[in-house]
Amino acid sequence: MNLIVGIDGGGTKTKCLFTDESGKPELELSGGPANFLSIGNDKAAANIISLVKSGLTKLDASFDHILIIMAGISGAGRKHHADMLKESLLKKLPEGFANIFVESDARVALEGALGGEPGAVLIAGTGSVLFGKDKSGQIHRTGGFGRVIGDEGSGYSIGVKTLRTIAGMLDGRMQREDMFGQFTTIFHINSEDDLISLIHNPGFDAASIALFTIRCADDNMKEAKKILDDEADELIKQVKAIKRKMKEHILKLALIGSLVENDNYYSDILKEKIAALNGLELTARLHSPEVGAVIMAQNLLSLKAKSR
Repeated sequence: MNLIVGIDGGGTKTKCLFTDESGKPELELSGGPANFLSIGNDKAAANIISLVKSGLTKLDASFDHILIIMAGISGAGRKHHADMLKESLLKKLPEGFANIFVESDARVALEGALGGEPGAVLIAGTGSVLFGKDKSGQIHRTGGFGRVIGDEGSGYSIGVKTLRTIAGMLDGRMQREDMFGQFTTIFHINSEDDLISLIHNPGFDAASIALFTIRCADDNMKEAKKILDDEADELIKQVKAIKRKMKEHILKLALIGSLVENDNYYSDILKEKIAALNGLELTARLHSPEVGAVIMAQNLLSLKAKSR
Protein backbone atom coordinates (compact mmCIF):
# COMPACT_ATOMS: atom_id res chain seq x y z
CA MET A 1 0.00 0.00 0.00
CA ASN A 2 1.23 3.49 -0.89
CA LEU A 3 0.26 6.21 1.55
CA ILE A 4 0.05 10.00 1.58
CA VAL A 5 0.04 11.69 4.99
CA GLY A 6 -1.59 15.10 5.41
CA ILE A 7 -1.15 16.93 8.72
CA ASP A 8 -2.81 20.00 10.23
CA GLY A 9 -0.90 21.00 13.37
CA GLY A 10 -2.23 23.72 15.66
CA GLY A 11 -1.71 25.17 19.10
CA THR A 12 -3.99 22.72 20.89
CA LYS A 13 -4.08 19.59 18.70
CA THR A 14 -2.77 17.99 15.54
CA LYS A 15 -4.89 16.18 12.96
CA CYS A 16 -3.40 13.52 10.72
CA LEU A 17 -4.98 12.01 7.61
CA PHE A 18 -3.66 8.91 5.82
CA THR A 19 -4.88 8.41 2.26
CA ASP A 20 -3.98 6.29 -0.74
CA GLU A 21 -2.43 7.88 -3.85
CA SER A 22 -5.85 8.93 -5.15
CA GLY A 23 -6.68 10.76 -1.92
CA LYS A 24 -9.09 8.13 -0.62
CA PRO A 25 -9.03 8.30 3.20
CA GLU A 26 -7.56 5.29 4.99
CA LEU A 27 -7.30 6.63 8.55
CA GLU A 28 -7.82 9.86 10.51
CA LEU A 29 -6.50 10.52 14.01
CA SER A 30 -5.50 13.40 16.25
CA GLY A 31 -2.85 14.09 18.86
CA GLY A 32 -1.08 16.79 20.84
CA PRO A 33 -0.15 20.35 19.78
CA ALA A 34 2.38 21.14 17.05
CA ASN A 35 2.90 24.91 17.31
CA PHE A 36 6.67 24.83 17.75
CA LEU A 37 6.81 28.56 18.53
CA SER A 38 4.87 27.77 21.70
CA ILE A 39 6.20 24.36 22.76
CA GLY A 40 9.56 24.20 20.98
CA ASN A 41 10.80 22.35 17.89
CA ASP A 42 11.65 19.07 19.62
CA LYS A 43 8.32 18.72 21.41
CA ALA A 44 6.32 19.68 18.31
CA ALA A 45 8.32 17.27 16.14
CA ALA A 46 7.89 14.49 18.71
CA ASN A 47 4.10 15.01 18.76
CA ILE A 48 3.90 14.94 14.96
CA ILE A 49 6.06 11.85 14.47
CA SER A 50 4.34 10.04 17.33
CA LEU A 51 1.01 10.61 15.58
CA VAL A 52 2.37 9.31 12.25
CA LYS A 53 3.80 6.21 13.96
CA SER A 54 0.50 5.58 15.72
CA GLY A 55 -1.31 5.72 12.37
CA LEU A 56 1.14 3.33 10.75
CA THR A 57 0.63 0.87 13.60
CA LYS A 58 -3.15 1.03 13.17
CA LEU A 59 -2.77 0.48 9.42
CA ASP A 60 -0.25 -2.33 9.92
CA ALA A 61 2.16 -0.35 7.72
CA SER A 62 5.64 1.18 7.97
CA PHE A 63 7.45 4.29 6.76
CA ASP A 64 8.36 2.34 3.62
CA HIS A 65 4.70 2.64 2.62
CA ILE A 66 4.65 6.45 2.88
CA LEU A 67 5.17 8.30 -0.39
CA ILE A 68 5.13 11.78 1.16
CA ILE A 69 4.25 13.66 4.34
CA MET A 70 2.86 17.20 4.03
CA ALA A 71 2.61 19.01 7.37
CA GLY A 72 0.74 22.29 7.66
CA ILE A 73 1.85 23.70 11.01
CA SER A 74 0.83 26.76 12.98
CA GLY A 75 3.76 29.16 13.14
CA ALA A 76 5.47 27.86 9.98
CA GLY A 77 4.57 30.82 7.79
CA ARG A 78 8.18 31.96 7.50
CA LYS A 79 10.63 29.77 5.60
CA HIS A 80 13.35 29.79 8.26
CA HIS A 81 10.82 28.68 10.89
CA ALA A 82 9.52 25.91 8.62
CA ASP A 83 13.08 24.79 7.86
CA MET A 84 13.94 24.58 11.58
CA LEU A 85 10.93 22.38 12.29
CA LYS A 86 11.68 20.19 9.26
CA GLU A 87 15.21 19.65 10.57
CA SER A 88 13.79 18.51 13.93
CA LEU A 89 11.35 16.21 12.16
CA LEU A 90 14.07 14.61 10.04
CA LYS A 91 16.04 13.76 13.18
CA LYS A 92 13.08 11.75 14.47
CA LEU A 93 12.28 9.99 11.19
CA PRO A 94 13.88 6.69 10.10
CA GLU A 95 17.23 7.12 8.36
CA GLY A 96 16.74 7.58 4.64
CA PHE A 97 13.20 8.96 4.83
CA ALA A 98 13.35 12.56 3.64
CA ASN A 99 10.12 13.11 1.71
CA ILE A 100 8.55 15.39 4.29
CA PHE A 101 7.47 18.99 3.71
CA VAL A 102 6.47 21.73 6.14
CA GLU A 103 4.06 24.54 5.25
CA SER A 104 1.97 26.91 7.34
CA ASP A 105 -1.40 25.76 8.62
CA ALA A 106 -2.97 28.64 6.69
CA ARG A 107 -1.47 27.34 3.43
CA VAL A 108 -2.97 23.87 3.75
CA ALA A 109 -6.26 25.40 4.97
CA LEU A 110 -6.37 27.43 1.74
CA GLU A 111 -5.92 24.34 -0.43
CA GLY A 112 -8.52 22.38 1.51
CA ALA A 113 -11.13 25.11 1.66
CA LEU A 114 -11.08 25.77 -2.08
CA GLY A 115 -10.17 22.28 -3.28
CA GLY A 116 -6.90 23.55 -4.73
CA GLU A 117 -8.64 26.19 -6.85
CA PRO A 118 -7.78 29.94 -6.83
CA GLY A 119 -9.30 32.10 -4.11
CA ALA A 120 -8.71 33.20 -0.54
CA VAL A 121 -9.45 32.11 3.01
CA LEU A 122 -10.05 34.30 6.03
CA ILE A 123 -8.94 32.40 9.11
CA ALA A 124 -10.16 33.73 12.46
CA GLY A 125 -9.50 31.60 15.51
CA THR A 126 -7.11 32.39 18.32
CA GLY A 127 -5.19 34.46 15.73
CA SER A 128 -6.14 35.72 12.28
CA VAL A 129 -4.73 35.83 8.75
CA LEU A 130 -5.87 35.95 5.12
CA PHE A 131 -4.25 33.70 2.55
CA GLY A 132 -4.95 33.71 -1.16
CA LYS A 133 -3.82 31.94 -4.34
CA ASP A 134 -4.31 33.58 -7.72
CA LYS A 135 -4.82 31.91 -11.10
CA SER A 136 -1.06 31.76 -11.71
CA GLY A 137 -0.56 29.91 -8.42
CA GLN A 138 1.12 32.84 -6.65
CA ILE A 139 0.42 33.04 -2.91
CA HIS A 140 -0.67 36.29 -1.24
CA ARG A 141 -1.33 37.12 2.40
CA THR A 142 -2.53 39.94 4.62
CA GLY A 143 -2.41 40.04 8.39
CA GLY A 144 -0.98 37.21 10.45
CA PHE A 145 1.51 39.42 12.31
CA GLY A 146 0.72 37.81 15.67
CA ARG A 147 -0.92 39.05 18.83
CA VAL A 148 1.59 41.79 19.64
CA ILE A 149 1.11 43.84 16.47
CA GLY A 150 -1.67 42.05 14.61
CA ASP A 151 -4.29 39.28 14.79
CA GLU A 152 -7.10 41.79 14.32
CA GLY A 153 -10.53 40.18 14.36
CA SER A 154 -9.23 37.11 16.18
CA GLY A 155 -10.34 35.55 19.43
CA TYR A 156 -7.31 37.04 21.13
CA SER A 157 -7.99 40.56 19.87
CA ILE A 158 -11.68 40.35 20.79
CA GLY A 159 -10.77 39.01 24.22
CA VAL A 160 -8.25 41.77 24.95
CA LYS A 161 -10.66 44.51 23.85
CA THR A 162 -13.35 43.01 26.05
CA LEU A 163 -11.00 42.93 29.04
CA ARG A 164 -9.99 46.54 28.45
CA THR A 165 -13.66 47.52 28.32
CA ILE A 166 -14.38 45.69 31.57
CA ALA A 167 -11.35 47.36 33.20
CA GLY A 168 -12.66 50.78 32.12
CA MET A 169 -16.08 50.03 33.54
CA LEU A 170 -14.55 48.66 36.72
CA ASP A 171 -12.54 51.77 37.60
CA GLY A 172 -15.09 54.35 36.39
CA ARG A 173 -13.59 55.42 33.05
CA MET A 174 -16.57 53.98 31.22
CA GLN A 175 -20.24 53.66 31.97
CA ARG A 176 -21.17 50.21 33.20
CA GLU A 177 -23.36 48.28 30.75
CA ASP A 178 -25.11 44.88 30.91
CA MET A 179 -21.94 43.12 29.78
CA PHE A 180 -20.18 44.28 32.94
CA GLY A 181 -22.67 42.54 35.22
CA GLN A 182 -22.46 39.35 33.18
CA PHE A 183 -18.66 39.35 33.25
CA THR A 184 -18.25 40.04 36.96
CA THR A 185 -20.77 37.32 37.83
CA ILE A 186 -19.33 34.64 35.55
CA PHE A 187 -15.68 35.35 36.40
CA HIS A 188 -16.23 36.29 40.06
CA ILE A 189 -14.77 39.78 39.72
CA ASN A 190 -15.48 42.15 42.60
CA SER A 191 -12.50 44.50 42.40
CA GLU A 192 -9.61 45.71 40.26
CA ASP A 193 -7.36 43.23 42.06
CA ASP A 194 -9.68 40.35 41.09
CA LEU A 195 -9.44 41.29 37.39
CA ILE A 196 -5.66 41.63 37.52
CA SER A 197 -5.39 38.25 39.26
CA LEU A 198 -7.61 36.67 36.60
CA ILE A 199 -5.57 37.83 33.61
CA HIS A 200 -2.24 36.99 35.25
CA ASN A 201 -3.26 33.45 36.12
CA PRO A 202 -0.81 31.12 34.28
CA GLY A 203 -3.70 29.16 32.75
CA PHE A 204 -5.66 32.20 31.55
CA ASP A 205 -6.25 32.55 27.80
CA ALA A 206 -7.48 35.96 26.62
CA ALA A 207 -8.83 34.37 23.41
CA SER A 208 -11.32 32.35 25.45
CA ILE A 209 -13.09 35.60 26.42
CA ALA A 210 -14.22 36.02 22.80
CA LEU A 211 -16.94 33.42 23.25
CA PHE A 212 -18.29 35.40 26.22
CA THR A 213 -18.33 38.57 24.10
CA ILE A 214 -20.17 36.83 21.26
CA ARG A 215 -22.78 35.46 23.67
CA CYS A 216 -23.32 38.98 25.03
CA ALA A 217 -23.71 40.34 21.50
CA ASP A 218 -26.19 37.57 20.71
CA ASP A 219 -28.13 38.86 23.73
CA ASN A 220 -28.09 42.37 22.21
CA MET A 221 -25.63 43.95 24.66
CA LYS A 222 -24.41 47.24 23.21
CA GLU A 223 -20.75 47.21 24.25
CA ALA A 224 -20.24 43.61 23.08
CA LYS A 225 -21.75 44.43 19.69
CA LYS A 226 -19.50 47.48 19.35
CA ILE A 227 -16.38 45.40 20.04
CA LEU A 228 -17.38 42.82 17.43
CA ASP A 229 -18.40 45.46 14.86
CA ASP A 230 -14.98 47.10 15.22
CA GLU A 231 -13.13 43.77 14.93
CA ALA A 232 -15.16 42.81 11.86
CA ASP A 233 -14.18 46.14 10.29
CA GLU A 234 -10.51 45.27 10.87
CA LEU A 235 -10.97 41.99 9.00
CA ILE A 236 -12.73 43.81 6.16
CA LYS A 237 -9.64 46.01 5.75
CA GLN A 238 -7.59 42.83 5.26
CA VAL A 239 -10.12 41.38 2.81
CA LYS A 240 -9.92 44.56 0.71
CA ALA A 241 -6.12 44.46 0.83
CA ILE A 242 -5.84 40.87 -0.38
CA LYS A 243 -8.31 41.52 -3.19
CA ARG A 244 -6.12 44.44 -4.37
CA LYS A 245 -3.03 42.22 -4.23
CA MET A 246 -4.62 39.36 -6.13
CA LYS A 247 -6.23 41.57 -8.82
CA GLU A 248 -9.07 39.09 -9.33
CA HIS A 249 -12.28 40.34 -10.94
CA ILE A 250 -14.30 38.01 -8.72
CA LEU A 251 -12.52 36.65 -5.67
CA LYS A 252 -13.82 33.51 -3.97
CA LEU A 253 -13.51 33.80 -0.19
CA ALA A 254 -14.04 31.08 2.42
CA LEU A 255 -14.26 31.66 6.18
CA ILE A 256 -12.42 29.32 8.52
CA GLY A 257 -12.55 29.15 12.31
CA SER A 258 -15.25 28.60 14.91
CA LEU A 259 -15.69 32.36 15.46
CA VAL A 260 -16.73 32.96 11.85
CA GLU A 261 -18.09 29.61 10.67
CA ASN A 262 -20.69 29.10 13.39
CA ASP A 263 -23.95 31.07 13.43
CA ASN A 264 -23.57 34.02 15.81
CA TYR A 265 -23.63 37.81 15.85
CA TYR A 266 -19.96 38.08 14.87
CA SER A 267 -20.15 35.78 11.85
CA ASP A 268 -23.42 37.39 10.76
CA ILE A 269 -22.08 40.96 10.87
CA LEU A 270 -18.85 39.91 9.14
CA LYS A 271 -20.77 38.19 6.33
CA GLU A 272 -22.98 41.28 5.92
CA LYS A 273 -19.91 43.49 5.56
CA ILE A 274 -18.33 41.09 3.05
CA ALA A 275 -21.58 40.92 1.04
CA ALA A 276 -21.51 44.73 0.74
CA LEU A 277 -18.14 44.59 -1.06
CA ASN A 278 -17.90 44.40 -4.84
CA GLY A 279 -16.15 41.51 -6.56
CA LEU A 280 -16.29 39.02 -3.70
CA GLU A 281 -18.02 35.64 -3.67
CA LEU A 282 -18.43 34.14 -0.23
CA THR A 283 -18.23 30.35 -0.41
CA ALA A 284 -18.41 27.52 2.11
CA ARG A 285 -15.14 25.66 2.54
CA LEU A 286 -14.98 22.34 0.70
CA HIS A 287 -12.52 20.35 2.80
CA SER A 288 -10.57 20.37 6.04
CA PRO A 289 -6.94 21.62 6.26
CA GLU A 290 -5.58 18.08 6.49
CA VAL A 291 -7.29 17.28 3.18
CA GLY A 292 -5.64 20.44 1.87
CA ALA A 293 -2.29 19.01 2.95
CA VAL A 294 -3.02 15.84 0.97
CA ILE A 295 -3.93 17.92 -2.10
CA MET A 296 -0.60 19.76 -1.84
CA ALA A 297 1.22 16.44 -1.43
CA GLN A 298 -0.48 15.03 -4.52
CA ASN A 299 0.54 18.11 -6.52
CA LEU A 300 4.17 17.67 -5.45
CA LEU A 301 4.15 14.00 -6.41
CA SER A 302 2.67 14.88 -9.78
CA LEU A 303 5.35 17.52 -10.43
CA LYS A 304 8.09 15.04 -9.52
CA ALA A 305 6.64 12.43 -11.85
CA LYS A 306 6.51 14.91 -14.75
CA SER A 307 10.12 15.98 -14.19
CA ARG A 308 11.48 12.45 -14.54
